[in-house]
Amino acid sequence: MSESYAMQAPVEAHALISALGQSLGEASLQLDGEGLAFLPLSNEFFLHLQADVKRQCFIGFAVVGTLPVQPSVSLLKQLLQANRFWRETGGATLSLDDKQPPRLVLADRYDWPDLLQEDFIEKINQFIDVLHETRSWLDEPVAVTDPGWSAAALGHSLA
Repeated sequence: MSESYAMQAPVEAHALISALGQSLGEASLQLDGEGLAFLPLSNEFFLHLQADVKRQCFIGFAVVGTLPVQPSVSLLKQLLQANRFWRETGGATLSLDDKQPPRLVLADRYDWPDLLQEDFIEKINQFIDVLHETRSWLDEPVAVTDPGWSAAALGHSLA
């Protein structure tokens, strides 16, 4: 992509990013030449907002954490249930990247047309809350699983 990519984004997209930066204490937040805004949330979390000019939206994503090498079935079940109808993810989607071991990624789409700055900020704050909540699931100690729910008993393996 060229340096002009960010310039192709409409004024409203730039205004949304600027307002978000102001609200989170990052006044210099802006789209780079690739149409990406990068926001460190902590030493652990980084929010990426990628402008998609053609679809008139941002794709927001953050790495939640690395999935355990042998995740418990209860964790996998919890992640899938959270994704069901996006109820526990606030509309965002959980997925795995192609790293080994895989990382859990939270992603959402924010359409620019008619999106008020305060609504965008609220949606991003909700995304950040979901990010922290989902991370807590990865940090929970592995519980003894019900043998009926074991991956082997179900005939499945992530290996």
